[in-house]
Amino acid sequence: MEAFELQTTFDTDEYIFREGDPGDCAYIIDSGMVEVSLDKDGRTLVMATLTKGDIVGEMAIIDRLPRAAAARAIAPTVLTAIPLDYVSQKIEQSDPTVRMFLRLAMARYRDMNARLGQVFEELSVGQSDASSDAFASSTMEMKSVMSQFKEMQKRIDTAVTKPAPSDGNSLFGEKTLEITKLLVTEEKLLKAAITKKEFRLHYQPIVDLASNRIVGCEALVRWEHPSGELLLPSRFLTQVEKSDLIIELGYWIAEEACNFQSRLLTDFRHDLFVAINLSGKQFEDQFLVPSLADIMDKTGARREQIKFEITESLLIDNPELATQSLHQLKETGAKLAIDDFGTGYSSFSYLHRFPFDTLKIDRVFVSAMSRSEKSHQIVKSLVNLSRDLDMEVVAEGIESEHEAEIMRKFKATYGQGYYFSRAVNETAFVKLLRTPQIKIAG
Repeated sequence: MEAFELQTTFDTDEYIFREGDPGDCAYIIDSGMVEVSLDKDGRTLVMATLTKGDIVGEMAIIDRLPRAAAARAIAPTVLTAIPLDYVSQKIEQSDPTVRMFLRLAMARYRDMNARLGQVFEELSVGQSDASSDAFASSTMEMKSVMSQFKEMQKRIDTAVTKPAPSDGNSLFGEKTLEITKLLVTEEKLLKAAITKKEFRLHYQPIVDLASNRIVGCEALVRWEHPSGELLLPSRFLTQVEKSDLIIELGYWIAEEACNFQSRLLTDFRHDLFVAINLSGKQFEDQFLVPSLADIMDKTGARREQIKFEITESLLIDNPELATQSLHQLKETGAKLAIDDFGTGYSSFSYLHRFPFDTLKIDRVFVSAMSRSEKSHQIVKSLVNLSRDLDMEVVAEGIESEHEAEIMRKFKATYGQGYYFSRAVNETAFVKLLRTPQIKIAG
């Protein structure tokens, strides 16, 4: 994707690509006009004339073959590039039947292109041939193939276009095109953010409820966006997880957090645990566990002070993979926590199936304790159950002294939330450690 800019301008008569060129991207036409044509022995057959909102060059990035035709700007034209790796990734993530249909459609497109080229060549010869019958036959076949080509194009356009208002001659709704460009732009920015090291870790204190002392923290990623805004994960993590970027970003987060745990001990003499979130998609990487073990060793982090947090969605979506991976991860010496507990469907079964050390009670229950007797009893039961199972409890989302006091009465181990502190950068977190007890936020 770095080989070209996302938005590109072409002058009149400038070629966007030629027949036989590698298919590195497709283009959405933002403005202008593009002519798609075949060239045989210096003679040009115009296949289509495309305008704003149309897409050109999609065939090559679906079947990864060289360009089957040439595309030329016939007016000053602005295009948005949709790169091959982006589309290929989305196709591979789609249903196998969808992939089969797309590639079958492209194969038929190319077959028609080849037939058009052959008929065009015969037609050119027929023009200088004395036999008018040969010329007439070639002309009729040309019309037949062109008719089939246009009918197939119409079917595909109908299949991929949702009913939506379209502008001008565009085959696609304006909203669809804008969403596509936005997604591609964000993915490009996210890839660049990893390369340019624009991500940062902030650390939210986890507090011993009995003493109000910080005993650990949760590492939370932030993005220093090119706009200057510091973005929370809710603004970008879904897009990251939809792509393989989460694998690379996940390892960076783990390494940064493990380095931090090591520095806390060696530089500041605080042997605190650091919690690191793992996405369900990361478990699809067969090298996840050995890679995390290597990171812990390389950074000098104490394995028993690294706590990997897993949400219930992983356990629901792929319990077999989760069982194997979590037991392997436990064998490294690291601790395991189940995050957002209580939001899934089979929560209690996880407590004996998986080797968790810590249960994090979801903030939804914590915040509802004061308003709902049922939530109050649920939280109390969860704390008692965890204690009976020899598991630590972290109450998430504590935002008031009243909530903290309830959790103390329940004898919950730890608390986390804005009442104690928001997630802060490393410098601010170390400053919090200098006080005997955490200063309550507010």
